Amino acid sequence: MRALVLSLLLAAPLTQAENLLTPWTAGPPAAEWSAPWKLADIPKLKPSVRTLVELDGKPVLQVNADAAAGGLVHPLSLPGDQAWQLSWQWRTEQKLDKARFATREGDDYAARVYVLLDYPLDTLSFVDRQKLRLARTFFDPDLPAATLSYVWDNRAAPGTHARSAYTETVEMRVLRGPEAPLGEWLAESRDLRADATAAFGSAPRKILGVVFAADSDNTGESLTSYFATPQLQLSKP
Repeated sequence: MRALVLSLLLAAPLTQAENLLTPWTAGPPAAEWSAPWKLADIPKLKPSVRTLVELDGKPVLQVNADAAAGGLVHPLSLPGDQAWQLSWQWRTEQKLDKARFATREGDDYAARVYVLLDYPLDTLSFVDRQKLRLARTFFDPDLPAATLSYVWDNRAAPGTHARSAYTETVEMRVLRGPEAPLGEWLAESRDLRADATAAFGSAPRKILGVVFAADSDNTGESLTSYFATPQLQLSKP
């Protein structure tokens, strides 16, 4: 019996550590988010308001965007060739009437989740390599070589995918479309290795981070969206 109890105690931390995304907060919902979560803003754009609130009895991330953009990022450094499964819940209270999927003027989404990926630079086109080098030099040395962007769109059907209108290094995939209900929690689960391979031709070297965000800077509209229970785990064989 002592051996059984000891084995259970030793196994408990491993079970708790299966989710590699830290909970939003270790304190009450209104408290600051736990490290390594941090604000993810876009230079020269008005930042959205990101707060931790309690909704439906659980701590959630609330994003208010009024002609604004921004999210909350969890940095990571994980081998990209493993079977990582990312899951979360999200809900939005409004649709963006003026948004248009994969266009510059309508590049806004009521809710979106970015997965930041590292690829060798020689896998990018010459133009994209040069753009990335310049962006890393003048803006952010940690900019990823590629990004998956899962979006909640107002017009495109789930399963629609396209490169960003701004860069070929971002693959956008619609998970929720115009038929998705407002004000209700919806659950998602994605195989990151499979999605990255489908988008970019191979598994990434590393997964560098996950961002939960919403934006309305192009359309100038206002929205409120929520995210809950983010989890990143290795799929069981």
